[in-house]
Amino acid sequence: MELFGIVFSIPVALIASVAYILSIRWIVGKFPQLVTPLLVGGVAILTLFLAEIVLLATIGAVESRGVVGSLFYGLHLMVFFLAVPALANVLVLQCRRRVTVPLAITLCTVFAFILVLMQYGVTEALYGIDGNDGPYSEKF
Repeated sequence: MELFGIVFSIPVALIASVAYILSIRWIVGKFPQLVTPLLVGGVAILTLFLAEIVLLATIGAVESRGVVGSLFYGLHLMVFFLAVPALANVLVLQCRRRVTVPLAITLCTVFAFILVLMQYGVTEALYGIDGNDGPYSEKF
């Protein structure tokens, strides 16, 4: 069942990326004062993503949860849900002359797929495959 979810995350990410990028271009066209807050928020979320990557690559998900505490999984989920819109904000609002809309959509879709794979890895490391046999599952 997980494989089904992973495979179908790609078309869902593609559709969501198209909708978000076109929406953000329209919204910023109507309300240009939103550019700065959206860029700052996007950079902040992408910075959290990079920090999480460093933690996961150096000490792994279980040790990261141990070091950061119970806040780790909440931050991980926040990054999971907000990192693709954050990347879209940076690509569309900051790099608008260098990055075309089709390229931004492609990059966001690939990034979303990477995030889905990362989400499965972190969740399984912390809570186990079925949610009951990991070091942070409710069973222990």
